[in-house]
Amino acid sequence: MSKTENEKNRIQDEFDQIQSENSDFDISKHLAKPEDLPDLGEIEIYDYDADMTVSSQQSMEVLESLVDLYLGDVPKLKEHPYIMNKMKEDATVYAEALFLAKMTRKNFLNQLRQVDNGDNSARMHEVVNQTIGQIRENSKFLSGQRTELEKFYKNLRNDLGYTEITPDSKMEEDENTEGDVMDNRKLNDLIKNAMLSKDDKKN
Repeated sequence: MSKTENEKNRIQDEFDQIQSENSDFDISKHLAKPEDLPDLGEIEIYDYDADMTVSSQQSMEVLESLVDLYLGDVPKLKEHPYIMNKMKEDATVYAEALFLAKMTRKNFLNQLRQVDNGDNSARMHEVVNQTIGQIRENSKFLSGQRTELEKFYKNLRNDLGYTEITPDSKMEEDENTEGDVMDNRKLNDLIKNAMLSKDDKKN
């Protein structure tokens, strides 16, 4: 019998001996019972798909209102296949930016909870500060993206020869009834006329 086989047999014998000596060992006596464990609360699984759907809806609302603002008075242009495809594409990009901004905010809140739970290491504070910077960058990117979209549709309108946006009749009516700004001179004249008419009635 070779040296390797002897060693193999020795190990097997030791293993068999350990098993036979602990055949009556009840591991259940050494495990924690459910009632001994702390209440960890309900585990919530975050619905990322639902959040992405909300971001897509918000983005589409922004793009639809933007296109309606600049091209709403030109139905043929608004319903052109290129404009409709461009709007959907822009909405997708904007939705992804919104989603990333939400996820960064969610991540930031989780980091703050970790700090509240006692993780006050220098590395943790560094991560929190980095996330704050990322949140600022996300806000700046979203604002810039919206501005670029506004420029595109405004320039497109101008390039196609539609320079003035025709306001809705309702907007014109609101501006005429509530949008007038009265200067001090006009207000003084109204007060003066009201007082004169009051004196005339007395006489």
